[in-house]
Amino acid sequence: MASVFIDLREFTARSFWDEPAEVANLADAVLSGVAMIVEEMGGWVVGLRGDGLYAMFGIDPFISEQIAVLTAATACARALSEVRENLNPWLELRGIERVRVRAGADFGTVAFIRSGTVHASEVNPVGFSANFASKCEKYALAWEVVVGDRFARSLGDAVEHHAESPKYYTRHGETKYYHFHDFAWRRLVPALPGFAEDIRAVLSDAGR
Repeated sequence: MASVFIDLREFTARSFWDEPAEVANLADAVLSGVAMIVEEMGGWVVGLRGDGLYAMFGIDPFISEQIAVLTAATACARALSEVRENLNPWLELRGIERVRVRAGADFGTVAFIRSGTVHASEVNPVGFSANFASKCEKYALAWEVVVGDRFARSLGDAVEHHAESPKYYTRHGETKYYHFHDFAWRRLVPALPGFAEDIRAVLSDAGR
């Protein structure tokens, strides 16, 4: 499964200056739009947290790894492009400061567990790929998409090694590393309308 985190960068600073209702309405509008893109691309919105969204692609077993990654990558590109090219000019015309978006993604097995109490609980996805996708998002600057190595394998030359990669993990004296990359999502933008239609057709044929 492909895990994707998309959030509004520097939104905490924005909430410091602006009224809570104004910030909440803006976040709601942006994240609702991103959620619609995720669903249109066959993804599932797993969680919404203030200024961010967590989604998954390829949950259904008939979806191949490559298709899951391509749908997730397309959703990221569409989300960032829509906000930057369409929403921000609209905000600027109304005297509202532009928003900045970033994303992180990776591919791998994720387990789902319901955590909490009888009266208050939620489904919690657990797995390295989900955790690392969240890490990738933190490495991303505004208008960047950073992806884990497994995710990057399906993107060919559309990725470049990230300057701060790899991430090292040590346990019991053994050290391993895992690479992450910058995804050149802007290359996908000119082909987005037709490519998105092709992806949706593949999902439809597979019974999604």
